[in-house]
Amino acid sequence: MSELNDHPESAAEMSAIDVDGLEPQRVEPHDAPWPDDPTATGDGAVDSALERLAGISTVPVAEHSGVYAEIHDSLMASLDDEER
Repeated sequence: MSELNDHPESAAEMSAIDVDGLEPQRVEPHDAPWPDDPTATGDGAVDSALERLAGISTVPVAEHSGVYAEIHDSLMASLDDEER
């Protein structure tokens, strides 16, 4: 799958960027609340993933990528099972 982005794709394009003249960007914290109760979808694999995501705020940030990877893997396994 390809995703759209506005990053240069070739080494030549990347080397042509003058990073010395760039100003650091200020990042504003978001204030969107984390959903407390995800809406059930009726799909067991998706609902399980949403339940795990609902508890992510209790997991140390350093462990988030591992949780996301496990959720991704479980969803991919569910898709693989449906194809058979």
